[in-house]
Amino acid sequence: MKITPETSLWDVQSQFICSWVVVRMKNGRTLHLYVVDVDDEFQRHDEDDEPELKAIVYNTTGSNAYGDGIAFDDIDSIELDKGKH
Repeated sequence: MKITPETSLWDVQSQFICSWVVVRMKNGRTLHLYVVDVDDEFQRHDEDDEPELKAIVYNTTGSNAYGDGIAFDDIDSIELDKGKH
């Protein structure tokens, strides 16, 4: 799934929650992550005057506990990782 400004939280949630994914970042990095949730109040630096962004909440353990976030703005695409269950 290509991530664009029009991509909604529901689009990502309905396809990727509780799944291992391959995230291709706009900076060229490729990450293998477990998506725990989506968030519409993510802030990169947790500062009061910082805008709230749409983001995925992920970890690298496969736990359904919360982890770190990546803003949709930084993601080029997300696909299911067919090598993980």
